Amino acid sequence: MLRTSSALLSFCCFVSGVAFAEGFAQGFEADVKSLIDTSCIRCHDAETKTPLNMETLDYDLANPDAFRQLVRIFDRVQDREMPPRSEPRPKRALLEKTLASLKDALLEANLAARNNQRVTLRRLSRIEYEYTIQDLLGIHDELGRFLAADIDSARFDTVTVGQRISPVHVRKYLETANRALDLAIPLGPRPRSEPFFITYVNSETIDRPFENDGNLMKRLDDGVVLFITREPHLRTDYQGLKIEYPGLYRIRAEASAYQAYSPVTLLINQTNEKKGGRRLLAAFDLYPNETRTIDFTALLQPDDYLFPAPYDVNPAPDGRGVKEMAQSTAVATTRADLAKVEGHAKAYKGEGIAFKWLTVQGPLVETWPPRSARQLLTGVEFVERDAPRNSSRAFDIKVAKEPIEHVADIVARLAPLAFRRPPEEGELEALTRLAEPAIAQGSDFSEVIRVPLRAILSSPQFLFHFGTPGELDDFALATRLSYFFWKSMPDEELFQLALSGTLSEPKVLEQQVDRMLDDEKSMRFVKDFLGQWLRLDEVDATLPNVRLYRYDDVLHLTVSRETELFFAELITQDLSVRNFIDSDFTFLSRRLAEHYGIPGVMGQQMQKVTLPEDSPRGGLLTQASILKLTADGSSTSPVKRGNFIVTNLLGQPPSPPPADVVVAEPDTRGTTTIREQLDKHRNLETCAKCHDHIDPPGFALESFDPTGGFRTKYRIANIDAGLTTKGEFDHDLLWSTDLWREGLDVDASGITEDGEPFSGIQEFKELLFKQEDQIARHFISQLVSYATGGETQFADREELSRIVEQTRNSGYPVRSIIHMIVQSDLFRSK
Repeated sequence: MLRTSSALLSFCCFVSGVAFAEGFAQGFEADVKSLIDTSCIRCHDAETKTPLNMETLDYDLANPDAFRQLVRIFDRVQDREMPPRSEPRPKRALLEKTLASLKDALLEANLAARNNQRVTLRRLSRIEYEYTIQDLLGIHDELGRFLAADIDSARFDTVTVGQRISPVHVRKYLETANRALDLAIPLGPRPRSEPFFITYVNSETIDRPFENDGNLMKRLDDGVVLFITREPHLRTDYQGLKIEYPGLYRIRAEASAYQAYSPVTLLINQTNEKKGGRRLLAAFDLYPNETRTIDFTALLQPDDYLFPAPYDVNPAPDGRGVKEMAQSTAVATTRADLAKVEGHAKAYKGEGIAFKWLTVQGPLVETWPPRSARQLLTGVEFVERDAPRNSSRAFDIKVAKEPIEHVADIVARLAPLAFRRPPEEGELEALTRLAEPAIAQGSDFSEVIRVPLRAILSSPQFLFHFGTPGELDDFALATRLSYFFWKSMPDEELFQLALSGTLSEPKVLEQQVDRMLDDEKSMRFVKDFLGQWLRLDEVDATLPNVRLYRYDDVLHLTVSRETELFFAELITQDLSVRNFIDSDFTFLSRRLAEHYGIPGVMGQQMQKVTLPEDSPRGGLLTQASILKLTADGSSTSPVKRGNFIVTNLLGQPPSPPPADVVVAEPDTRGTTTIREQLDKHRNLETCAKCHDHIDPPGFALESFDPTGGFRTKYRIANIDAGLTTKGEFDHDLLWSTDLWREGLDVDASGITEDGEPFSGIQEFKELLFKQEDQIARHFISQLVSYATGGETQFADREELSRIVEQTRNSGYPVRSIIHMIVQSDLFRSK
């Protein structure tokens, strides 16, 4: 009865809202038409080439397309973009009356349409599901990769308008829940827990002939010297280590710089033959005459293997590398012969890394079955079987009371955490009864309990955010908070505050925001938000052309990390949004600092660095992550980079180009610049308006190549350079200056849409400061959309303006903005 009444009430509100919109339209339509007749129709009638024909303008505010069109008209007129400057301005009284009338109509129509509910039913995103399962069950695995992909129809995957649910989604949720329970309740033999020790000193691969990938390492009494990467020789699986269980592993190694007169770098790589791909786990600098023990943890999957490799090692004083020397000994096949040959790696004088040993320990669990099983299955006992080591089942579950009572206890503990609220009447009983058929069949308790647990992990109560229209209750508020900052369920402190009804108190809410932002789990928010807002998730979409640019794994490891740590610092120190435009600091490793031409940074760990006064760096736009993802592997496009700035930073996306427009392609011969080619588009009347908006910001970034390096000239590939006699590219010549030559000069000057000239990135930044209010407004709107799951609407503008205005005098500090968002009605209401 209650559901029927609610549905009837919603329907009545919808009908009344539509009726209101239709009635109100009669009040504003006449005012809008008066403005159109006097100032717009001459350019926007049926015979003009503009995309908007105002003779057929739809004034039905209940029609979403018509509503969006009228909002766009309102914005362009209010911002004085229309009528164009070349046309007479409308009378002030008519303009003000029309804008006020249209604003009121749009506001009221928007409020009526959403019926006291900004956000409809919202589902967990894939990353939210992954983190929630990890925190709920106490496991470590990247389970999100097994879920169905979401449709990319909204800026953020948290926004309900872009979320769908299908039979494929449901099947994947069930399959992934099973995977999670397999990891949470492992009853097989305990994985190897003691460190697996590997030393390569006695490896016969060291002295293999050159044609068999040998003759490139040097044996020492306590280790082996690596001069170049030779993965097959050093793979941990070839040394007997097999990763069988997913989880966190501790990796330790001892190495020293060998014959080094400058820092050299030790890399630890991970790859998997079955899944493919290679990932650099960590990089460590070693200094001359230094022996170092490295120690870190990493998430590993079954069938992963590791291999160490040297990096940033200089050749011998005569300029030859170890491979060139080894080639001269290709005819020597025995160890005795090789020892007599001067060209063997034994006589090589170049830099290398003396690698002594490596240990891998994991998965890191204190007990077995692990804590996840003992916390999940409360009240039962795990009894070890007298079974052989290779048995698939090593433990039994012993119950102390009737199985259904254990099921009830386990469900009663887990369900409130999974549903993020106290259970409703009958909810626990219904879940418990799901186990009865398995109990009746005499199934093992491990199978009995999986039935209700799987139901919990694939239920709507777990997968969706619930809440009634209007102000959020404390449990819904705790959920919104935890998924905003931690991408996961509320912890015990949030849950208890919600249970006591005090979480919604402003002071308590403020304290919780600070606590959550100070927690290391807040980096989940930083990474996910930047990945979508700034598109950092797309940084791997292109690979730089190896003929033109040096872009390696060590550099790649840092580019996104710089942006993430930079944004995290703005939050931690409550620094200004103005730092998005320009800043006097960033986060660098030695490799990234060398890429930027910034001296004095030591170590491959990321660290906060004060930028030199003459550096072109500072702010988001000059960071390698942004510059790389807004370019292809060989060239840059002012259109692509300019579109990024106006869309992602300013929130002023251009209209899509006409279907018949041909995109300008870079001239790989280097005879014309992209600027010269774009002039053809800019001279077309249908293209000029958008290009005047997009191109200038893109021109300002032309001094940065596709990897984010600074340049004064374009590069052109020497097509025939670096080819073997078979016509294949010789990868040992990677990043050689012989592979490219300098082309035309780079011109980073331009004139903004408002007619203001700039000579390069520094002057363009000064012009961007004039738009800091718009940048702050867009940033705030993106945070609101991401945090609430609802796109910002016309009716939200007043609250967004309030936050902008109240933070303007203090420079729009980021942490303060987050606090104000959380305290606002936008965040605290459905």
